[in-house]
Amino acid sequence: MLPSLLSIVSVYTRSAERAMNIEKEGLSSFLDMEKALSVPHDAVIVASGKEGFFPLMKMLKERNEFVIAETTFLSLADNELEVLSDMKGATAEQYRYTPLFSSLISAIDLIGEADQLYLSGLHNHHSASIARIVLGLGEAMPDEISSIDFPSSIIKTGDRSGLNVSGEEEYVRKVRLLRFGKKLFIHDFSSNQYHSYLFGKKIEIRGSLGVITERDVSFVSDGYPVRLPFSFHRDFVTGNGSLTLSHVTVGSRTVFVNPFYPEMLNDDEIAIALLIKRIEEGEDYPTILSGVEAARLGRLL
Repeated sequence: MLPSLLSIVSVYTRSAERAMNIEKEGLSSFLDMEKALSVPHDAVIVASGKEGFFPLMKMLKERNEFVIAETTFLSLADNELEVLSDMKGATAEQYRYTPLFSSLISAIDLIGEADQLYLSGLHNHHSASIARIVLGLGEAMPDEISSIDFPSSIIKTGDRSGLNVSGEEEYVRKVRLLRFGKKLFIHDFSSNQYHSYLFGKKIEIRGSLGVITERDVSFVSDGYPVRLPFSFHRDFVTGNGSLTLSHVTVGSRTVFVNPFYPEMLNDDEIAIALLIKRIEEGEDYPTILSGVEAARLGRLL
């Protein structure tokens, strides 16, 4: 949809069948890594399984490649994290750029300095990355951790392929309370959270002047409590009758603008596009080091 922002010039895969299917899509596909890397390019996107991830990243570091790492760093040992921490590139940690989280982060000044975050809806390293931004944690690790793993069951509503109502399913709810000096991070995640239509993202950011949730901002104005909802403005695009996000407001304040409107991108695709745009324009973006730091904290969750 945005060829001026991103174009794929070669694909490496270990599957001959997949390589053939990729070629049918009009892309150059290789079963040989050196041949794939020999095609002129600006960056290498790594989306591999855990097995072989570190050797691949180490090899790309030695080649001085700019890498956008989609694969999580969670499974790597401390010495492996250290090796990759100064690697050139970015971590595909796009949640901070989604319309939802970007809007919440933009509204934090309305509630003063944030000292508490409750977050339910993101897996380990993604949750850790958001906590570092919202609470301003830097490289800090927690002074104190409390945790509970609670097994339970609920009616099944979905799986990776979509809607699936087929009786009950077992799951484990993991709750972690982490204290960083005078700041508190509560991570709440269920093993089936991504695939249940009953669970949504639940977020609460507390500050000295008010509270932000995934729905609204509550704060004091002119001596009186005020609650302003987040409004996600989605407009019809001429010719296809589909909705796409243009901007987000809280009260009269615009807290997020989609620079790619009216392209038909969903919220996650908008975030990925913003990440790539920031890389290309030389703005701040989540580096490989920030991905390593998110993994170090994420392993505690």
